[in-house]
Amino acid sequence: MINARKYGFHAITFWALLLALAASFQVTAKNDKENVEQVEILGQKTTPQLKKAFDDQRFEFLELYNSINDVAKFDVVCRYQKPIGSNIARKSCEPRYVKDFRAMKVQSSSTSPGIDFNRLPSDDHVRFLTSNTRPEAFEHVAALIATHPELFDSFEKLDALHQRIKQHEENN
Repeated sequence: MINARKYGFHAITFWALLLALAASFQVTAKNDKENVEQVEILGQKTTPQLKKAFDDQRFEFLELYNSINDVAKFDVVCRYQKPIGSNIARKSCEPRYVKDFRAMKVQSSSTSPGIDFNRLPSDDHVRFLTSNTRPEAFEHVAALIATHPELFDSFEKLDALHQRIKQHEENN
């Protein structure tokens, strides 16, 4: 037989204990909310991810630069090219003055119908022959960056990514 008195005492003790436990959890939870420890987790990008972000920012910068630039020869012309032996096109950019000079050299090197590939100028040759225009182009870009805050901000982002890539490569 069940002793009702004993059973009732255990039930009351059980509920009192449960109530005390619940109250202590509530007090503990309130204290935890006041003293919450914050943990910050910083993700680290891999070098290829940083280089991809740099390329994306570079193309964004060039697009903004071209929209602000008013000197046609200093525009930067970008196009997709497939490297020899690859079917994957990559975006490459060069100043218009280099592109125009290359086109002029190709036309002048071809005296007969068709193109003589042996007489075409190499990229190094074109770069050397346009080197006198490069300082003027750099000064023009620097002046635009200095006078247009949005171009300056874009350049700062580009530089920050470049610094992170350099630091990441030095650490690895």
